[in-house]
Amino acid sequence: MAFAILPFAIFIFLNISIYVEKAIYALFISQFILLIAAGFFDFPLGIYNLVFSLFIISLLIIYHIYKKPYWKNSYNGMLLLYSIWALFCVLELGNPNNVQAAWNISITHYAFYPILCALLVPMAIKKPKDMEWLFIIWSIFILIVAAKGYWQKNHGFNEHEYYFLYDLGGAKTHLIWSGIRYFSYFPDAANFGVHMAMGTTAFSIAIFYVKNIWLKFYYIIVVAAAIYGMGISGTRAAMAVPFGGLALFIILSKNKSGFIIGTIAMISLFFFFRFTAIGDGNQYIRKMRSAFYAEQDASYQVRMVNREKMKVLMASKPFGYGIGLGGKAERFHPKELMPYPPDSWLVNVWTDTGIVGLSLYLLVNVALFAWCCWILLFKIKDKRLKGLLTAWLCMNAGYFVSAFANDVMQYPNSIVVYVGFALCFAGTHIDKAIEDDKEMSEITVK
Repeated sequence: MAFAILPFAIFIFLNISIYVEKAIYALFISQFILLIAAGFFDFPLGIYNLVFSLFIISLLIIYHIYKKPYWKNSYNGMLLLYSIWALFCVLELGNPNNVQAAWNISITHYAFYPILCALLVPMAIKKPKDMEWLFIIWSIFILIVAAKGYWQKNHGFNEHEYYFLYDLGGAKTHLIWSGIRYFSYFPDAANFGVHMAMGTTAFSIAIFYVKNIWLKFYYIIVVAAAIYGMGISGTRAAMAVPFGGLALFIILSKNKSGFIIGTIAMISLFFFFRFTAIGDGNQYIRKMRSAFYAEQDASYQVRMVNREKMKVLMASKPFGYGIGLGGKAERFHPKELMPYPPDSWLVNVWTDTGIVGLSLYLLVNVALFAWCCWILLFKIKDKRLKGLLTAWLCMNAGYFVSAFANDVMQYPNSIVVYVGFALCFAGTHIDKAIEDDKEMSEITVK
């Protein structure tokens, strides 16, 4: 197998070396390929992703020695905000409870990937077609994982998946009273469902802003596949993504039609799930509808009780237990251990970094959203570009709403989210290039 793969590996290596300025594509694709591979083989996904990322950075450094890449666009607001957050994460090394191995693993989602995306995305994405390629790459992955979910539902699990369910205890949360929660290639159904909801939100908006009629039709198929995947995952937190995305879409819509369509869609969806019993015969619709009656859900009540208990413990830990140690950290053998499992990403940030870290993290991300919204509202003139950027940012908004309900900062969700933020900052330069092209065309015609 190694000899069979070798020619492809050499081909990929040469292409990455030649087109290293477009490294974000390789990084983006690698997240999906490694996740799919992890569905068949047992290997440390995080370490492989980190090694590949460091390989890309090494190539960029070598490239920089011999040829000057254009870094100017990479010095942006996202890099500034996440550099502040990264500095705090470095200071967390001084936490008395810190374990270096846990910090090394968790820092990738906390600071490494956002800074990497802030640097690489503006360097590679210089025109709308470049951004459309990111959409297409992501859409292919959505179709693959949706197909895998369909296969699990209709043909069962493979040996590796049975090991996860019955040896590692995944059956406790995936084979439940309401039915089987399918997880495709993802580490669990929650991340699968939320990722499908991310795809549903982004591509539903993008449909209205792509020119090619065949691409519109293709995006409709992608949305249908994503909705199917979201449904069979049985993940209630996934419902927060389209609602959060629609809310931001309404805010960003400067035209009446966008505002009216977004408002009607949001009210209709809420009314359908909250005030009707339509589709209750289907277990997946019934499961999604339960998200609108959280106060009646036993697991939600347990989470609220656990959070109250956490407050007592966290009162004496303003800087948390240490990065990577606020959750299931028994394997790292820290001095102190949080006895209650964090049930969401934001709770995980709180237990890892304390109220000081959580406050800074929220401040950084609120500032990032505000900055990106300002760019879309006042800096981007091209309607098509603005629409595609809005699709990605609205998806990000929905994602962070769901992050309050579940721990969804897993591969490959994080890279998709951070690319979305970076695209907004790259958008100002793309918009300028579009304007320059229009001016050149007018001069040529004259």
